[in-house]
Amino acid sequence: MKRSALTSWTRGSIETSSQNVVANKNRKVLSSVRNCWFAEIRRGCMDMDTLTHAERSKRMRLIRSADTKPELCVRSIVHRWGYRYRLHVSSLPGKPDLVLPKMRKVIFVHGCFWHRHPGCSLARLPKSKLRFWVPKLTENRQRDIRNIASLRRAGWKVKVIWECETKNADRIQKKLRTFLEKTR
Repeated sequence: MKRSALTSWTRGSIETSSQNVVANKNRKVLSSVRNCWFAEIRRGCMDMDTLTHAERSKRMRLIRSADTKPELCVRSIVHRWGYRYRLHVSSLPGKPDLVLPKMRKVIFVHGCFWHRHPGCSLARLPKSKLRFWVPKLTENRQRDIRNIASLRRAGWKVKVIWECETKNADRIQKKLRTFLEKTR
């Protein structure tokens, strides 16, 4: 081989000068495209959603804020024991799911994902649009903490029941019984 034809060693192979120029151009183009793509994702401009806008909208409409299965489970237990309560009282901070006005007690039934249940596998972050989801879910959690603090300052006793806890009927009954029977 002629010495002038050899220009560089790349990944164990010998490239000629013309191959080297093409390879460098391709690397630069791919690198700039990749960097641009990652920058778009970081800024939240690139939509990584696999659903159309209409499909995503339809799915999000199905997510309820009241009368969820965990909430109905807690309500039926409390009602079966003879307690009477009001639902979603908007005059109280956080609009608690169950309000027992005579006892000055409120019960929140939180979804693990939406309210960031610490240590729960259901509270995982989505894989896409993190620039949207992280601040939203963090703010949900901080709002819950503020609402609970203001309810306690106003003299209310507060209990939070998590969605994952409603799967175990004995555990949830014990937790509710303990909360409701303190100073009945």
